[in-house]
Amino acid sequence: MSPRDAESLEKDVLDFVRKSEEAALDLGRKWADALAEFVPVEVPLVKDLQKQVFDFVEELLQKQREYAERMLTDTRQAVVGSTKPGATHAPRTTRSSHKVA
Repeated sequence: MSPRDAESLEKDVLDFVRKSEEAALDLGRKWADALAEFVPVEVPLVKDLQKQVFDFVEELLQKQREYAERMLTDTRQAVVGSTKPGATHAPRTTRSSHKVA
């Protein structure tokens, strides 16, 4: 994999994560807006609901991180495997050492 390809992949992954974060934040805003119509802001329950929203978004982002890490690991393994056509995973043999006189 060339450095340019690696940069492109990194850019794509970061773009994916950014879009995912934006979607999660948008969902949180919509959830908060919907709750605001039914619950006055002064009610202590709102703090609990806010915590639940942030906990949910935090868990969602953690899942996205785990997914991205798995994707990168699997991609790396696939790329390493594809760069060695016909390579086997046989154990390496040791060379016998010969002294040069």
